[in-house]
Amino acid sequence: MYEALYAPIPDAEAYARRIGAPWPITPDLPTLDQILYAHQRNVPFENLESYAKGVVPSLEIPALFDKLVIRRRGGYCFEVNALMTSFLQAVGYEAWSVSCRILRGKDFIPPMLHRGILVRLDGQRYYCDVGYGGPQPAGAVPLGGQRTLCGETFLCEARADEWWGLDRITSQGVREKMFEFWTFPLPASYFLPNNFYSGSSPESVFTQKRYLNLRTAHGSLALTGDTLTEHRDGQVLTETVDTPEAIRQVVAGRFGLDLPDEELGL
Repeated sequence: MYEALYAPIPDAEAYARRIGAPWPITPDLPTLDQILYAHQRNVPFENLESYAKGVVPSLEIPALFDKLVIRRRGGYCFEVNALMTSFLQAVGYEAWSVSCRILRGKDFIPPMLHRGILVRLDGQRYYCDVGYGGPQPAGAVPLGGQRTLCGETFLCEARADEWWGLDRITSQGVREKMFEFWTFPLPASYFLPNNFYSGSSPESVFTQKRYLNLRTAHGSLALTGDTLTEHRDGQVLTETVDTPEAIRQVVAGRFGLDLPDEELGL
């Protein structure tokens, strides 16, 4: 019943084409950075399946491949980081899924509702992510080190026991806590309950409003509810998008998702 959670990615080359990554793959750090950045530029973070239709997304690899590659949709962390992990393993990386909790903007200890990726290269572990609907590293961040990518600095440090933290240095020079995560590999089935909660609970942010996010050449673009926010070359631009026609135009034109009204929650 759970075998499809562990199935190999059906077509690694087609996945690379979908995200705009190089092919063939040389499993090294520069290529890993290219893969992560390409995905963030070309595959939107989005929760429309849960928000608009009340559907809990499948985490089975063939279903994820169909959604992201064949139907050219996006997804949230439990989906996109699952398929990315499968792809990285298929092309020669030592990669595994880890459980995270999001600390950004919180003054309490939240549940473990984020799925991340660790990759080991030449004995060094790196945190990787293509599924956070907010500021995320544009490449791999070494555990115990830091990197500046696309003008943003992220660092990973040990916290306690198996806990590590990912922090970000903001444009104002303030150190901001982003995630805490375990480093040990977790089976795909571990994420089923958290995915179910995220995709179905009325208390989950993903059932309450529309979330889309995409990295751009000059920053990032986010649609949260009816607010479109663009970070562009250090400036923040906001716009209200509160009519069906405006939502259709933004989702299709800015995020590349041409969807019928029922899949937009209209």
